Amino acid sequence: MGQRPRLEDGPLRCLDAGDRAHPFPDPDPRPQAQSQPDPVAQPLPEPHPRSDAQPVAHPGGRGHPLGGRHRGQPGGDPGGWWDPSHVIVHNGILDLQTYRDPAFGNRWVSGGVSSAPALTQRYGKYLVRFRVDKGDGVASVLLLWPSDGSWPPEIDFGEDGGGDRSQSTATLHYGSNDSQQAQSVSADFSQWHTMGVEWTAGLLRFTLDGRVWGTMNSPNVPSLPMELDAQAQAGTCGDQWNPCPDATTPAHVNMQIDWVAAYKPA
Repeated sequence: MGQRPRLEDGPLRCLDAGDRAHPFPDPDPRPQAQSQPDPVAQPLPEPHPRSDAQPVAHPGGRGHPLGGRHRGQPGGDPGGWWDPSHVIVHNGILDLQTYRDPAFGNRWVSGGVSSAPALTQRYGKYLVRFRVDKGDGVASVLLLWPSDGSWPPEIDFGEDGGGDRSQSTATLHYGSNDSQQAQSVSADFSQWHTMGVEWTAGLLRFTLDGRVWGTMNSPNVPSLPMELDAQAQAGTCGDQWNPCPDATTPAHVNMQIDWVAAYKPA
């Protein structure tokens, strides 16, 4: 998306399982078909039997590795606004809430979170169990952002511009002119799914519910440390790609995250 918010540390905890390097586990080949999250923390995908792979950050209701909360206006999106008060945890679920907020002149305000500064790394694997309410004009995105604040590059591995949540796009942003390489996958993202990305030197592999659905093999794949972000945001009226909410948009549109896992490469 190309937007960098200000961050505010909040009460969301980052649970660290150790800082030693580990190989990636193989993606879990079993589909995850439930439409509701388990009431307790979801387990991690099973590691490859020939490795001792463990997560760098642990998922579930005990806390998320997304401890920094967005505040302010997204770059290039005058219709959007983030505030930490729109980031809520209840019953082990992280809500990024978008609604007209009287505290901000009744404008549309959303929530966003970042793994920085607790978790930034060069290369890795990320999994996010999430869903998003349907709603025109409210975008959602899972992404990797340079931890030094520079841009581009950017790796979006689960992005949509709002609407019926029937499609999600992965986009590699690179170069001074924001060149882009993109692929899309179809599913009902108003239901629970696990999106993921494996990021290695020159290669990105995108996963949906444990299965690889897209790859990008390119010298433009970033090689600098990056952080994991998850965010919702209202669009701007007149914008072709990210329009503003309209009369059909529900009063509240939530992006919900059940769990997050991050892995280091060996």
